[in-house]
Amino acid sequence: MANRYCSYLGQTPRWLALSVLTIFSGLIFSQSALASNITIASPVSGTTVSSPLWVRAHNVGCDGLAPSAFSYSIDNSGTLTRGVTDFDVDITNVGLGSGTHSIHFISWTSNGICPVATTTFTVAGGSNSSGGASSFGGTTASVGASIPAWIARSSTTASAIGSADLDGEQWASERDSATPGSARGSTVYPATTPLYDDARKFYMTYSSHGGERWHVSFAKDGSATHFVYDTYIYIVDPSQLANIELDMNQVMSNGATVIYGTQCSSYSKTWEYTVVSGGSHWKPSTIPCNPKNWAANTWHHVQIASHRNSTGVVTYDWVNLDGSHHVFDSATGYSAEHLGWAHGDLLVNFQLDGANRGSGSITAFIHKMTIFRW
Repeated sequence: MANRYCSYLGQTPRWLALSVLTIFSGLIFSQSALASNITIASPVSGTTVSSPLWVRAHNVGCDGLAPSAFSYSIDNSGTLTRGVTDFDVDITNVGLGSGTHSIHFISWTSNGICPVATTTFTVAGGSNSSGGASSFGGTTASVGASIPAWIARSSTTASAIGSADLDGEQWASERDSATPGSARGSTVYPATTPLYDDARKFYMTYSSHGGERWHVSFAKDGSATHFVYDTYIYIVDPSQLANIELDMNQVMSNGATVIYGTQCSSYSKTWEYTVVSGGSHWKPSTIPCNPKNWAANTWHHVQIASHRNSTGVVTYDWVNLDGSHHVFDSATGYSAEHLGWAHGDLLVNFQLDGANRGSGSITAFIHKMTIFRW
C-alpha cells in the first residue's frame, strides 16, 4: 500500500452514582442480557503474568449507546479505577501479590450499567505495592463497599488474543514500489526516547514523495475475524509526512490474503481504508486525520479496529487517536487478493510516505505495538 499516487447524581459524578446504585441494588443479569461489549487486552484470562501488571481494555457501550464511563475493580475491592477515557482502560504498573486474581471491567451508558466483563489470571512472583499510573492520568474513586458476588455471576469474559510486544521482533523493510520517487529506510531496536528506553526507531530518506514500508510476521491464524491494531507513535517532524500507514495482512484458509489497510492521509485529510478491485485502492472516510497536524516529539496512542466476513469483505469499525474515539461510517469493501502467501500468516505493516516533491527525511518511533485478534 502507498499514498494517493498509487492505488492508495448532583455533585456526585453520574458514573460514580450509577456504580453505587448498582452495587447496592443486588441486581443479577440473566445470561441472555450479556453481550461482548468489552474487549480485555491485558491481562488475558487464564494466563500467568508477572507484577506489576498492565491493565488494558476497550469498551464500546451497549444496547446501541455509547459509554459514559468505564472503570475496573480488582478482586472484591470496593475501589473503582476510572479509565483514561469512556472507551479505554490503559493503566500501567498495577501491583498485585502472588496468586489468582480477577479484574472486573464495568461500563456505563445513559441507561445505566452494561454487562460486566471479567478476566481471571495468576500472578507469579507478585508485589503488593499498589500501582495504577495511567498513561493519560486516570482517577480513582472509592464506593465504600465490596463488589458483591453478582458481578462474578453476571460477568462475561471477552478476552482477545494479543500478540507479543512487536517492537523487538525482526522487522524487514523495502521501498513501496507503488509510490513515486525513491526511499531508503532503516530500523533500530531498542532505541531510547523521551519516556521509553525500549522503543523501535524507524528512519528514512526519500525524494519525490517516496514511501518506505516495514513489516513483520507475528503469528499463524487463518480463522480470526476481528482485529485491533494498537501502538504508540512518535514523530520527530510531522511536516515531512504525507501519510502514516498502519496495515495488517491475514491469509485465510482459501489462500486469499486479506488486507486490513488504514492510513492517516495529508491528501484527503481523513483516515483512509483500503478496498480491492483490480488491486488495492485507498478510499477516504468521514473521520478527519492529517499527520502534519500531529504534535511533534510527542507519543500518540493509535488503536484501529476492523473485522472481516468469510469471503474477505472487511469492515473498518473505529479508530482511537489519543483517546478520541471515532466510528467509521459505511467503511466496508472487498479486500482480499491471491498473493501466494502461506496459509494463516499474520503480518503487520508500518509505512511512512514523504511529503516533499524534493528530498527529505523522516524519523519515527513505535512503542508497545500489539495486534489483538478474536
